[in-house]
Amino acid sequence: MAEDDPKHLSRRLLLVELSKQLERARAEWIAAPLYPGPMQRFDSTITAITGQLHSIPAADSNKQGKRWLKFQQKLSAGIAWLTLVDLLRNSLSKRDLQYTASPLGRLSEASISRCNRLLSSDEWKRVKRWWFGYLDSLPHEDLEAGLDVTALEKAQHRLLKLRRRVLKHNLDKDWDKLEQTVGQLRSLLESEGLSENHTITACRKIECSTAAWRRANVNAENLKTLANSPELDEHTDLIEYLFELRANEKSRGHTHLEVVRDLLLTLSLGGTPPST
Repeated sequence: MAEDDPKHLSRRLLLVELSKQLERARAEWIAAPLYPGPMQRFDSTITAITGQLHSIPAADSNKQGKRWLKFQQKLSAGIAWLTLVDLLRNSLSKRDLQYTASPLGRLSEASISRCNRLLSSDEWKRVKRWWFGYLDSLPHEDLEAGLDVTALEKAQHRLLKLRRRVLKHNLDKDWDKLEQTVGQLRSLLESEGLSENHTITACRKIECSTAAWRRANVNAENLKTLANSPELDEHTDLIEYLFELRANEKSRGHTHLEVVRDLLLTLSLGGTPPST
């Protein structure tokens, strides 16, 4: 139905719906910890929220976005280890999984404990106080102000500069910024009810492929750390296989970057930014 389509929701109602998604993902995590699905959904929902906040002109929106980004960063290491555990479940024999259980537990304990703490009842109540206080301050209906041309031009300019750096220097720190920067532009375009176009479609594909690159890259680094664990010193065949998995993840990440590179070259953003 039309009223269920995000394009027909006010920004406030859309953020409320995203907040419900956070609650569901958190409940799933509490019910079944140590599985990556709930935390990955929680993470992607935060990304959707921060993208929407960038398109809201309210003075407090930028502050709320920074709060969510900080919260997301605190969860990232735990999510990375959970993602690796899922990869190993689908790649190793039961015997090899038993061999990796001890080093995986040691390496991931602090990060996963942080996830548990951040999503605990007491901490979550604190988050909900500042977040729902902000939501209550938003108007129930979007004002008919038309497209915010200044905000759109700034988002395009940021992405143009970042695209130039990414394609010229190929630095991980710039690739890391790409998913959020592209998401901000897409959210601005979508928030104004613009019809589907090449730019919105390309932005979605860039976000998806950049996120996949990031996961593959972190998997590769964590596989290297796991393979070098002293607990596995006597299991040379397993160590060799872990490095094979690492090479596969590096290759997969490279493939995703090539997809993003091609999309960036075809993305239509208007003028050319000054040299950086």
